[in-house]
Amino acid sequence: MTSQDSKTEEIQKFLKPLAWPEPPNATSFMSSTSPKTTVCSLLDPGITYHVGEYVKVFIRARDHYGQPKTYGGDFFQAKLHALNLKAGVTGSITDHRNGTYTATFLLPWAGVSEIYILLVHSSEAIAILKRKRETRPDKVFYYGYFYHNGRWATVECNFHPPGRDVCTYRDSQTGEEWFCVRPEGFPCSTYLEHSNGGHREILTSAEGKFLESSVTNQVISSALPDFTVLPQKNGTDDRDICRRSIPNPDPSGYYYQDKWHSRVCRNQNFPTPANVTSCLKGKVVYMFGDSTLRQLWEYLVEFVPSLQRVNLHVSYAPGPLLATDAEHSYLVEWRAHQRPLSMKRTRVQELKYIANELDNMGGGDDGLVIVINCLAHFIFFPVNVYLRRMITIRDAVARLLERSPQTLVIIKSGNTGFLSTHGSDWLSWQLDTLMREVFSGLPVTILDAWQMTSCHYMTKSIHPGKIIVQNMVDLMLSFICPT
Repeated sequence: MTSQDSKTEEIQKFLKPLAWPEPPNATSFMSSTSPKTTVCSLLDPGITYHVGEYVKVFIRARDHYGQPKTYGGDFFQAKLHALNLKAGVTGSITDHRNGTYTATFLLPWAGVSEIYILLVHSSEAIAILKRKRETRPDKVFYYGYFYHNGRWATVECNFHPPGRDVCTYRDSQTGEEWFCVRPEGFPCSTYLEHSNGGHREILTSAEGKFLESSVTNQVISSALPDFTVLPQKNGTDDRDICRRSIPNPDPSGYYYQDKWHSRVCRNQNFPTPANVTSCLKGKVVYMFGDSTLRQLWEYLVEFVPSLQRVNLHVSYAPGPLLATDAEHSYLVEWRAHQRPLSMKRTRVQELKYIANELDNMGGGDDGLVIVINCLAHFIFFPVNVYLRRMITIRDAVARLLERSPQTLVIIKSGNTGFLSTHGSDWLSWQLDTLMREVFSGLPVTILDAWQMTSCHYMTKSIHPGKIIVQNMVDLMLSFICPT
């Protein structure tokens, strides 16, 4: 087998989990799945439940006429929660490919709980999302700012050439390319700044109906009874310490009294600045990613008084943002990943490829921690764009661990709640699944932010509230300082 054949086989392996059933033929809106007529019911109702057991819910998808669907592909999300206990856990969905689904829930706490099932998208809507993702990468665009001879020019830029006469920018290390319309009278070398541009309406009126808010991210109307869970008969905590490479079970954890209880490992709480300082003393923590990872950096700087921000005189949005604690000899730095980035105007030189940054690190002692997040800004583009970026980062991580095996590498997963014009939890889920596949062969830690943002009682948001961020930081610190 040639190296090219091997690479092709690897790519197909990564893409296989993304396969999604499509409607058998063109379907009218009225024949698509409706959250109002879809029904659900408890399987084996009326029996006694105990902590540690599972409960299952049967879901029958129906269209707007109330007729049962005969094929799968709807995207549901589910959680079990108890608001009075500030508790929540994500349920897993099994698609039986015939219009029926099973939602399975672990019962992690005692008390009265309720089940919440959300129809994110019908299978018909997903077929549209998938097609537009692959065929219309121009649905979002960016601005490039050129300066020459005292004049500015603003043009459109993107992953794919936004016209015939373009400036091409190719990174010599990663091979990735970026394109901007060539401004008349400006050399390509005068490209100085980047910013968010906007989005284009790419849906026909008929397509738009499948993605309207009335049928997107809607709780299915069929009611399920609350039920009581009794304490566990014989419970023991057999979790390991939070070491690298531990796989994430499903569910990977749950909230109880607003604290995340990981099922991956024995995670800890860091309730005081002194606890955080004790953990990070002597460490160097580099964070590379988007604003959902910047939230972790911001939490640490706000929470720990001795961790002081250093003014690097750069734009805040892309960073780099540096904070140090000189007394305890540690630092935490965050910077944005390379384009695509929807952000305020910033200098192009401040945007770095994560792979290049990792290759420029020498490694060192066991005080080096790398935290990586790269997902939300890629959901608008064909999957191969994201896959190429992830493979490039993975290979750089492998090289870093080869020369510095004691380095801790944490990969933060995507957040749920990306509900922009062209955003969707299904699009995010596809990339999050792909990311996990790409890194599955390396000794890295996956910080499962996906489940941490999907089952809390707070309204879902791509930028979750402080209590969720605090739990993410505590879980991250649990891997940095296992006990």
